[in-house]
Amino acid sequence: MKRIKTIIILIFAVMLTAFYTTGCFPGGLDLFSSGMEGIQENTIAAQSSSEEEDARDDIDTRLNELKKGLVSAPVVLSHVSGEQIFGSGDRELIFLKGSAEAGNTVEIYVNGTLDQDGIEVDSNGIFETLNGVDIIEGKNIVELIAVNPSGRKSGPTKFSLELVVPQKVEYTLYNNSTDLVEIDGVYYTTESKPGVYLRGTYIPGSSIFIQANDRIVGEVVSSDTGIFTLSDIQLDTGDNEVAVWAITTDGYISAPIFESIAVFKDMITPYPSNLTGYQNGNVNYISWNTSIDDNFSTYKIVRVEDPCINPEYPDNDVIATISDQNTISYIDDDVEEGRSYYYTVWTLDRAGHVVSSNVLAIPKPVYTISISKVEAFTDISVNRREWFYQYYEITNTGNVTLDLQPIMIGIKLSPEPEVDMEITPLWEVHIWNPDDSSKYYYSNESIYESYISDWVNTYGHTTTEEETTYSSDGLTKTVTITETTKNTEKNGVNLKRIMTVTTVTTVTDTDLTTGIDTVTIATDTTTEIVEPEKIGSLIEDLDPGEKIKIGVKIQNISAANNEEIVVHFHFAPVDCAGYFFIDEIVSTGDIYCKSSGRN
Repeated sequence: MKRIKTIIILIFAVMLTAFYTTGCFPGGLDLFSSGMEGIQENTIAAQSSSEEEDARDDIDTRLNELKKGLVSAPVVLSHVSGEQIFGSGDRELIFLKGSAEAGNTVEIYVNGTLDQDGIEVDSNGIFETLNGVDIIEGKNIVELIAVNPSGRKSGPTKFSLELVVPQKVEYTLYNNSTDLVEIDGVYYTTESKPGVYLRGTYIPGSSIFIQANDRIVGEVVSSDTGIFTLSDIQLDTGDNEVAVWAITTDGYISAPIFESIAVFKDMITPYPSNLTGYQNGNVNYISWNTSIDDNFSTYKIVRVEDPCINPEYPDNDVIATISDQNTISYIDDDVEEGRSYYYTVWTLDRAGHVVSSNVLAIPKPVYTISISKVEAFTDISVNRREWFYQYYEITNTGNVTLDLQPIMIGIKLSPEPEVDMEITPLWEVHIWNPDDSSKYYYSNESIYESYISDWVNTYGHTTTEEETTYSSDGLTKTVTITETTKNTEKNGVNLKRIMTVTTVTTVTDTDLTTGIDTVTIATDTTTEIVEPEKIGSLIEDLDPGEKIKIGVKIQNISAANNEEIVVHFHFAPVDCAGYFFIDEIVSTGDIYCKSSGRN
């Protein structure tokens, strides 16, 4: 019988707890009045002994004590669970109202964190959050717990609220519209009032307002794609605050989005680094001294292959960017064997100052070439209007890209013709590219006489000119013979040379009536500075190790049988600035060709 009593007590205890903690009771059921008495009467009717009559009073007493110890949960009146609240920012204050037992207080938890406590329930059983409750964007779980004066707490009343925030204004600040270096809280500059560039996105067609330091500095309209920009937003040295908000076409005003920027003015340019390095195998090692700039930003390593280009930042190839101020070396393993590379290290500070190191070449540039004869012809005889060919292969044996400059040595005709008596040229000579017949590097289609370049005329060369004239009365004949001898002093191969020109003029006046000659001789000597005689056009862009085939072709135009021509050319390597290196010249040697007469 005692077991039955215990079971009944437990059942009613559970029911009371459930009803109180949920803040509601089944319709019309009063567990502590007639309903309870009915249950008790049915229980007593089931008992047959006097002991059961005595137990009824004991159960009533214990249930009343249990009722007094329970705290009913609050009931929310202002909101329903799952309600959507529309806000203008990522946080919003809401104001809750509800009911609970008079004299109790209410605790409010948002997403598991206590937001407020000690909210009093008035004598009418009503409570309100006068200071509001902070919820965040998205779904929020709100829990309310009632606390009685003795400190006992009810079970939680849980419900959800969703804060819906329309599209936010999004934007980024940059140093300018060209470089687009993003400003992230701190901006170093050389100006006291720098202008920055803003770019953002929002709903198309919206009016966008930009404020800097409590002053509206611009109003723009977002494009059809939602893009908006504003240039030259002026900031001050020190702390700055930028705010951006929007008004849509239907009148909605977005919450302002703030950005704080600290501006520091820096007028000191970093010290340049001293760049050194070496090559080991197919790897180039470079190093430099540490920057001591307090506002150091990065090192930029720039590399070029053209020795006439100063490796500039940002114009040329940046092969590495180093942000660690204490890193002062770099290994470049992306190199081609046999090629020279040119490096600079640029030190940048956060204000935008840039300074270059010295230019370092690894390895040192070498300008050398070689030449070899290809397919030498044994038959050097050509008829008129026939061609003779001699081919050569020139190789860039240096480590830089170079050009080739054809240089004239001489054209020697044998026997020496009487120029004044020739009607047509005797020979023509060309230097060309047999792999591309449209490329000619030198052409002379009118060869009447021998020619020796002054720079190589170290054995002397004399030319003679004769002119005959008569006096107006026809009684005197004058013959003027001019002999010009040129002789060049040989010296270092990479130097200009001094040529001495001696001119002997002999004038013979003959009196035709008497036959008496009067001879006058005058000698004049001068000196000139001469250098190699560049001819034709450059053979361009020969890379290290690259070979090019050239041909010297000679045509017999009108040379008589057994007349000969000998031509001789040099080729010199030329750097990117157009300077050629005579000490590295190569030669075709003498190229012979003999006329076999008419066809």
